[in-house]
Amino acid sequence: MSRNSETRNSIIDAALYLFHIKGFHATSVRDISARAGVNSANISYYFKNKNGLLEHCLTSFLDEYLQLIEHHLETLFIAGPEGCLRSLIKEILAFQRSNHLAARFVYGELSFDSSLNREILSTYWTKEKYYLTTILEAGVEGGVFRKVSPPMFILQLKGLLTAPLLHAHYSMEVLYQFPQEEFFTAKYLDEIYEYMDHHILNPYIRIAAGMHG
Repeated sequence: MSRNSETRNSIIDAALYLFHIKGFHATSVRDISARAGVNSANISYYFKNKNGLLEHCLTSFLDEYLQLIEHHLETLFIAGPEGCLRSLIKEILAFQRSNHLAARFVYGELSFDSSLNREILSTYWTKEKYYLTTILEAGVEGGVFRKVSPPMFILQLKGLLTAPLLHAHYSMEVLYQFPQEEFFTAKYLDEIYEYMDHHILNPYIRIAAGMHG
């Protein structure tokens, strides 16, 4: 890795840590440069300003997230809708665990209403909706999934996937569950699969697979 790349990545890592600990508005460019061990002029060079750094943190995370979904969509007609969705859910949880601080910050930041967030809603989240709807509709048409409202199921699925991150303090301090740990991810994946089995999988498929109840 080149020195330029190392400097740039150090700035991003420092920013995500401080945005997570102090919040975006309470974090200064000087704070970021001090933690990254670089001159504050480097932030201007790579990102123009703190808002540019914020936009990069959001879009780089979401770019990788969408690429993950797109990759799984390519397997739809090979793995089938059920296999595709199960694999996608597993990979999303693994991605969030590997990018724990970034995921907590991005999901929290996107809960606010701003012009940047509205732009992201109209691009990244609209694409996500299209990809997930494609999987769901393929499952319904193929008889693997029961007839469901895609928007309602997507909302419920998104809630399950992001809840441990949006409520991380509650999860860790009250429930003693740690979303950044692999053990938690494995157990939580089982819970989401259980939800999926009972709320979207065609009951005849469940019976044939021996999943009664």
